[in-house]
Order: sequence, then structure tokens, then C-alpha cells
Amino acid sequence: ECLRAGHWEGLDAAALAGVVSALVYEPRRDEAPSHAPPAPCRAALDKTLRTWADLGEVEARHRLDTLRRPDAGLAWSMHRWASGASLETVLDDGEVLPGDFVRWCKQLVDLLGQIAGADGTPVAAVATQAAALVRRGVVAYG
Repeated sequence: ECLRAGHWEGLDAAALAGVVSALVYEPRRDEAPSHAPPAPCRAALDKTLRTWADLGEVEARHRLDTLRRPDAGLAWSMHRWASGASLETVLDDGEVLPGDFVRWCKQLVDLLGQIAGADGTPVAAVATQAAALVRRGVVAYG
């Protein structure tokens, strides 16, 4: 729905990685992220959450299971990682465990690949770039 509505158009690759990470990230406990999402991600994340809420209303009307709420708790760390920050910096800044971070990166790369495969969307090429930026270092070899 976010692709169709154009919510992610205009984002650079690092910002797209940050925004889309909200769809794969599941925090271990209910706590506020240590950092707010970076500025380039905020408007797209707000639109993504509104879309989720709209879908939730439709699901409720039709008595369907609801989708898990996107969580922007990894957006800051993923944006930094896709921008070239070291793993040590990302882990220190985001208070994320290494194994969890690598797992979420791999899930994010998979989802970005699916977005890239959505031919005809302006976001497809950016998703390909974002996946390449995330798939480096320990993520590429782990």
C-alpha cells in the first residue's frame, strides 16, 4: 500500500532502508527507541503508520487478523548502517545486539529485494541501492 500510494518516493537509499526496517523490526520488549528516526525518514514513517492504521480498520471490519504495528525502533541504526557507519558505531548508538542486528539486516535485504522487484515503481531502483548498502561487512558474510 505504501508503494502504491507513493509514500516512499523521493527517499534516498539510506532513508528507505531506515523506513522499511520498521516492517521487519520486532523489539524484544516495549521500550522507546534510544534515538528518534532520522529526519529523512520521519514523514515517510508517519505515512507508513497511517497506512497501517487504515488497513487495521479494514481488517477489523472484515474480522481478519491484524498486521503487526510497524516499529521504527531500528530506523536510526539502519539509516546509519546504510550510510556507511561502522558496525561498532551502529551497535553502540542503537543498543542493538549484534546477532539481532544481522538478522534484521538480512530480513531487510530480502524485503528490499521484493520492493525492487515491483517493476514500474519509482522506488524499485532505490530499493536495489538500499539492499546493496545494507548487505556489507558482517551482514554479507554472516
